[in-house]
Amino acid sequence: MCADVNLIHVQVGWKAAWDAVLFLKRKNLPMVVTEHNTDWLPQDRQYPGWKRQLTAWAMRRASAISAVSANLADHISSATGKPVQVIPNPVAQEFTNAKIADPKPGGPVFLHVSNFNFRQKQTHKIIRVFSQYAQENPHARLQLNVPEDAFNVFKSENPHYSWDKIELLVPNDDKSILLKRMQNADFLLSYSRFETFGLVIAEALCLGVPAIFTPCKGADLYIDEKMGIICDADNDASLLEAMRRTEGFSTDRSYIAAKARQQFNTKAVLDAYEALYQQLIP
Repeated sequence: MCADVNLIHVQVGWKAAWDAVLFLKRKNLPMVVTEHNTDWLPQDRQYPGWKRQLTAWAMRRASAISAVSANLADHISSATGKPVQVIPNPVAQEFTNAKIADPKPGGPVFLHVSNFNFRQKQTHKIIRVFSQYAQENPHARLQLNVPEDAFNVFKSENPHYSWDKIELLVPNDDKSILLKRMQNADFLLSYSRFETFGLVIAEALCLGVPAIFTPCKGADLYIDEKMGIICDADNDASLLEAMRRTEGFSTDRSYIAAKARQQFNTKAVLDAYEALYQQLIP
């Protein structure tokens, strides 16, 4: 069955690496494991310790390991004792080939994209701080790409926030809809302590939309001072100051898109994997 196979690539260590390692023990083929998940992060305890230990054992037997972010690479390397190559997630061609977003009059319009439950603390902080900022800048708007049921519950529990300036954008699996939402925004708000990569950041940057972001050692590693504004995930005042800085932020959307598309396009990512394969195949 594998007579013509020179290498096996496993996506997500804990889902596939165990069986692959047992199989490759017989076939003696080089194996690359790419990890995308949060199993290795100390904040994430949803996976039992035995699963993390078994995954670490399996991945120690891999010929090479790659991770989508430096954050994951650090934890995987610590768990396996092996070097880990960082290769970012690719951005779909819909974003890398799309028209660069035009600056909008008025605003600023902030977009926050999350598939998590609305009770998530970081999303709550965005709404709370934005409501404070909206008192200073009544033209500002916040658009939330979040679940509708959670939005309604949260709104009923916090009626004092600036809901007249906050718009719900119900999540949709159609990537073209998210693309249009990003193109209509002035800034992407990516506010998380637990992001493994931050694909939504890379998608927005590829459209020329700058980001307000927290350092997670994922896609934010590729952001310079012309592409976004950094803030502290544990400090309301830092997020508020970042929102204030948007008013004087000089945005060159062509520069932002060019830099991001150079880093995150599919060809660049595939070339990085091909170079890794060439190191392993005799």
